[in-house]
Amino acid sequence: MLDRITTGNAKDDGREFRFWFVGEIEKWCRQNALPFDARRYGFRNTGDLEVKWGTYKKGDIRHAWASCSGSMAMSILVRGDFTFLFRDPAAPRLCREVRLCDEGDYVIWREDVEHTWRMDEDSRIITLRWPWRGQT
Repeated sequence: MLDRITTGNAKDDGREFRFWFVGEIEKWCRQNALPFDARRYGFRNTGDLEVKWGTYKKGDIRHAWASCSGSMAMSILVRGDFTFLFRDPAAPRLCREVRLCDEGDYVIWREDVEHTWRMDEDSRIITLRWPWRGQT
């Protein structure tokens, strides 16, 4: 029964997959030609949820728009100052800016919108994704 526990460090465990440390790890291993070890990854391997530990430096910018994925996403600021820019792919001139600047600030979005971001200060952020099941 006590072997039904998975522990680790989000920063260390996410290095292999762009700092996503919970999610479809078996699939990510195949995509990156890495061996999959079910015992090593434990309960981190799931198709129900993805979790990312993000550490960013002041001035970091995501220049490319992240494409739509059909998921829901939530980012929670641990510390720093992090600004998202969202746009509708059908109307790319229409954008919405969301700034996370107080610990615990979050944004939740359906990933049928594109997004990019910039760091206004050194920042730590936790991002979660889960399958979108048609809720509005």
